Amino acid sequence: MNKIKTWKQGEFLAQNYLKKIGYKIVETNAKLAGAEVDIVAIKPKKLSIYQLKEQLDGGTIIKEVFNVMKSKQEDILVFVEVKARQGELYGLPQEAVNSNKQNHIKRFAKNYIKINNLYNMPVQFDVIAVLNDKIEHIENAF
Repeated sequence: MNKIKTWKQGEFLAQNYLKKIGYKIVETNAKLAGAEVDIVAIKPKKLSIYQLKEQLDGGTIIKEVFNVMKSKQEDILVFVEVKARQGELYGLPQEAVNSNKQNHIKRFAKNYIKINNLYNMPVQFDVIAVLNDKIEHIENAF
């Protein structure tokens, strides 16, 4: 598969994955002030609470911590970088999200927040690595 097909397939898989787990896609391939982000999404409060519940059920947090954290949850604005590859010849896809790329995404996010007046919304930066059509979702990647 050529590079463009791999990239398009990776973004398609990433968008479908995010929708399936409950994220709301706001924009794809968004561009602002010379910077670009693959996906801008909202992670709903209920998804964060569900993830906390899984931690409680799995024994990684206690009920008191769950209750405190649950009360503080809100929708999160998520900027997602998607990297797709068909093999590991050049390393894992997520390794391509270096500090240069991270700064590029942060610059986009700063402008996006300013233009859309989203100063009070928490922000998260995720990476979705697609390797041979298998997805690895790295939340809070940087």
